[in-house]
Amino acid sequence: MSLRGSEKHKKTHTMTEEGKEEEEMFGVPKVMVEEQHNALGMLTQSLVQLSEWLAASEVWEVERLEIEWEHLALERRQSVREDKRIEMERARLEIEQQHVEDMWHLGTLVWAPFLQGSSTGSTWRELEVAKATNVEKGAEADDEDGMMDAEGEDD
Repeated sequence: MSLRGSEKHKKTHTMTEEGKEEEEMFGVPKVMVEEQHNALGMLTQSLVQLSEWLAASEVWEVERLEIEWEHLALERRQSVREDKRIEMERARLEIEQQHVEDMWHLGTLVWAPFLQGSSTGSTWRELEVAKATNVEKGAEADDEDGMMDAEGEDD
């Protein structure tokens, strides 16, 4: 059944049980139409607020991602700096180790005749003790010579 143009918006007046006259649109009480209209208005307003919230959250998410990318870039640069520091520390340790080895070789070259001439097979510690003992004996001998010279001049 099709409604003609003039019947589309036809309003009717009916009486309620309480005796009040109630206006109807398309056979639906006006109060219900207004409630539906209000509900649609609230839904429309909610949709507008939702779209605004979604736009704001998208902006927030973009800002958060930019901050995260900057943070990752900082961490990457820090990692590169740490790798360079470790590489420099490794090179410094290699140079230091080479220096110690060079000093050790130099020391063995200086002590080589003494070590090669040793027939006792003494250990390094025993050689150090023997060296210290010889130095002390030499100092005592110098002291005795100095006393004899002083006594000899007195005689």
